[in-house]
Amino acid sequence: MTYTTVERSVADGSPIELYRFAQGTRRWCYTSSQRPVDHLSETYAPRTLTRGAIEQANEIHRTGLEITLPRDDPLGTLFLAAPPEGIVSVTLYRRHRADPEFITYWKGRVSAARFSGATVQLKCEPIATSLKRVGLRARYQLLCRHVLYSASCGALRERFRVDGLVASVGGTQVTVAAAAGMASGYFTAGMLSAGVGLRLITAHSGSSLTLAAPLIGLAVGDAVSLFAGCDHSMGQCASRFDNLDQFGGFPFIPEKNPFTGDAIV
Repeated sequence: MTYTTVERSVADGSPIELYRFAQGTRRWCYTSSQRPVDHLSETYAPRTLTRGAIEQANEIHRTGLEITLPRDDPLGTLFLAAPPEGIVSVTLYRRHRADPEFITYWKGRVSAARFSGATVQLKCEPIATSLKRVGLRARYQLLCRHVLYSASCGALRERFRVDGLVASVGGTQVTVAAAAGMASGYFTAGMLSAGVGLRLITAHSGSSLTLAAPLIGLAVGDAVSLFAGCDHSMGQCASRFDNLDQFGGFPFIPEKNPFTGDAIV
């Protein structure tokens, strides 16, 4: 008996659903079944979760899916302090007990999380929505338009890496003794990388670092890597990174319109 036959039947259906969440090499595999299910060399553990209805519509943004999990679920805690730095994809597999073959029922990514009481609602959007978005365009601006350490920037982040150990951590405040070896501000707008994730550094003074958001799981004694920051100015591109050939700004834009005298920057 095929999936379609059972799905269209009046009373023969007995669906089992698998939820596969992935971020890089990390996986969270859950099933609505009361017993573990093996699929494609992965084991899906029973989990208390619910999902909204999947709507068929002409407008892509209306075909999203909301999945509700316990607040303390390992996947939910990923969004507790701030959105994760990488995309969390979600694939929903489905079959009926009378049919041994799973089908890919829905595929997309988690776009937002909302915590309410003892639950967390993951708002997911179909993967096709990314194809409809307007990508970022290069801007005519004074400061460099390139993302630091990106291919367009060309700076090699390993050249500006400092390794150290966490001496103290509290919320967004982290102390790393090795940071004091560089001038204050050196790591501002840079990154702190640890085994539990990655965070933007918004301020650096001596051994003290301020992160854009708390890094859940970071503890005293953890090894971290710090990467220099950039204010995207031509001066810092030259003095800190010796990367002026790749500078993506236009520092010689006139401040006033030569024809009308109006400010244009």
